[in-house]
Amino acid sequence: MFRGRILWEQILPMTISSETLHSLPFFAELSEESLRNLALVLQQRRFASGQIIILEGEPCQSVYFVASGLVRARRMSLEGRQHVLAYLGPGEALNLVPAFDGSPNLATVDAATDATLLTVPCRRFRQMIRYDHGLASAALEQLAADVRRLSDMVEDLALHTVRTRLARFLLAQVEEPKLRQQWTQEDIAAHIGTVREMVGRSLRAFIAEGLVQRQHGRMVVLDREAMEQVALGS
Repeated sequence: MFRGRILWEQILPMTISSETLHSLPFFAELSEESLRNLALVLQQRRFASGQIIILEGEPCQSVYFVASGLVRARRMSLEGRQHVLAYLGPGEALNLVPAFDGSPNLATVDAATDATLLTVPCRRFRQMIRYDHGLASAALEQLAADVRRLSDMVEDLALHTVRTRLARFLLAQVEEPKLRQQWTQEDIAAHIGTVREMVGRSLRAFIAEGLVQRQHGRMVVLDREAMEQVALGS
C-alpha cells in the first residue's frame, strides 16, 4: 500500500543545456562531450507535491535526476507502515540500483514539494555507462554515498533508542535547510523508524525537560547542548 496523489505528470520540452547540467552536482565532473550526449536524451518531467514518481516493486522505467524541488524515497509494509529512506534534492539521482541490475524498483518515491526531474530510460542509461566512464564513475559515487547513508540508518535503528533518534532528527532540522517543513508526528515516525505514539511520548518528555518548545506548529530546540547529549545517547 502507499499514500499519495497520483496526478497528471507534465512532460516538458527539452530545454536543458550542458551548462545547466554541469551546475548540478551529479554531472559536475563530466566532460563536455558527456554533457552534450546526456542533453540529447534527457527529458524534463514536472511533478506536483504529493505525486507518486516511482512505485516500489514495479519494473524500472527511468533513472531520475532532481533538477529542482525535493523528493522522498520510502519503503512500505503490507500493513501500511512506512519508513523514509531519504529526501533527495537538486543534483541527486534516484533509481540507480534497478537501472544497474534490472531488478524492480526498490522504493516508492513521491514529490515532497513541486519538483522538476530529468529522466533517461533505464535501458538507455545502462548503454551509456558502458562507454562513458565519467558517467559510470558519477553513478558509482552516488551509489557509494547511498550505501554509507543506509548503513548509518541501519546502525541508528539497531543501536539507538527512539529518544536518541528523535533528538538527532530535531537537530537535523536546525542544520539542514532542505528538510525544513511542518512535520506531523506520523511523518517523523516514518523518518526515524518508529510509530506515532512513541514520537508523541518522546516529544512530551522533551517539552517537560525544557529541551524543546512548540511554536507555531513547529518544534524549536531550546537547549541545544542538552539535546546534543541526548543525540549522543547520553
